[in-house]
Amino acid sequence: MPTPFPPGPRDWTFGMSQLRKIKQDVLGYYTELHRRYGDVVSLRLGPYRTYVFFHPYAVREVLVRKAKQFRRFPRPMQVLSQWNGDSVLITEGDEWLRQRRMVQPAFHPGRFERYASCMVARTRNRLDRWLKTIDTAGGIETEIGKEMTDLTLEIIAKTMFDAEISAEASDLGRAVAILSEIATKEMQSPWTLPDWLPLPGKRRKRWAMRRLDETVRRFIRERRASGVDRGDLLSMLLLAVDEEGDGGRLTDEQARDQCMTLLLAGHDTTAAGLIWLFYCLARQPQTAALVHQELDAVLGGREPAANDLPQLGYTERVVKETLRLYPPAYAVFMRQALEDVEIAGYRLPRNSLVQLFPYVCQHDPRWFPEPETFDPDRFLPERQRTIPPFAYFPFGGGPRVCLGNTFAMMEMTLVAATFLQHLKVELAAGQEEAQPVALMSLRPRGEVRLRWSRRETCAAARCTSPALSVPAERARN
Repeated sequence: MPTPFPPGPRDWTFGMSQLRKIKQDVLGYYTELHRRYGDVVSLRLGPYRTYVFFHPYAVREVLVRKAKQFRRFPRPMQVLSQWNGDSVLITEGDEWLRQRRMVQPAFHPGRFERYASCMVARTRNRLDRWLKTIDTAGGIETEIGKEMTDLTLEIIAKTMFDAEISAEASDLGRAVAILSEIATKEMQSPWTLPDWLPLPGKRRKRWAMRRLDETVRRFIRERRASGVDRGDLLSMLLLAVDEEGDGGRLTDEQARDQCMTLLLAGHDTTAAGLIWLFYCLARQPQTAALVHQELDAVLGGREPAANDLPQLGYTERVVKETLRLYPPAYAVFMRQALEDVEIAGYRLPRNSLVQLFPYVCQHDPRWFPEPETFDPDRFLPERQRTIPPFAYFPFGGGPRVCLGNTFAMMEMTLVAATFLQHLKVELAAGQEEAQPVALMSLRPRGEVRLRWSRRETCAAARCTSPALSVPAERARN
């Protein structure tokens, strides 16, 4: 018979003291919760009994085997719906399924060759600008957060909407950063002050929402006026018919909601992943050397393409290890039980909340020995088979797994390949160790400054596979 009450902190303030600790340091709080109480923890957060599961088998039960017995907790969805509308990110049940059917074709593998070309072209434009400065000054120092945010915005706008936004990428990136900060605060609060109040924070929020909304509506308006099917996501949404459902089409307002979600979600977590990727490589010169060696061997000086990805195995493992240490989606959206349900031997009453944390699970030494060590070869096929399913889940899992997971992996790999074919990266002078902070995605606290310089590339014929030539790097991150 399932046990109703796992161990956890007892709080006579009805969870208020726990909420204060979470606001102060969400990553540290849940890491300590796991260390102190084990794989299943219960606590009270306001009026809700909350269960936190850290074991991979329990994670799989929630996300896959018993996914239909949960919904996403409404409060975070209410916050995000302020700018995402009723998109595939927000909706539940039959409406979610209908929307997912209409958006899913944008991520069909047949489209990825075109997407890859756009990714490399946008990255090459930025690389060329950097190279001009490097050739003049001998190097360039960048604030990698801004650079990767602008770049991923340009990539998602071009791949999904066939739009050029280079001139406004910084402005849009600032709007996204404002909403990310506001969303984090509002999700942690039981209520929100009205947006019409003449407060500085409210003015920033109104500006950010208006700036993004105007951009997306402009994409739709211009496409409707042209009447041209460009084969991108926007054309697909405006022409799509739900053939498996009611045969209906999306209205412009519904298309706006989907476009807004894909613009925001399609760049923010990928930008965060790239920031951490280049930061890790700057700290791990031996790992970077192996990436350089593989790129020389596989590409021989030409631009990367989608069909090169199967040969870039080491570079992909570096991406995966980055996402293990610093998962941009550090937590899965909170679930709420729709009925009494048993998970990991415990009975969760209807309306209970469930929390899952990739960040904590992916630092568990049972599944990842020496978890703070940056070791891409954890993801060699023979070693990856020993990792339990859902010990590693940077893109979530189950029916609501991230739609763009393959897109994001391809983008991170190709952006890294394009830059690192030509450049070496190191920490800028005075750059301290980056501390992760939990916003809408996991970002470094403050700026991360990196220094880039030209590298000498070797001819493909003289290069060998890094897996054969150099032992796996085991430096402490």
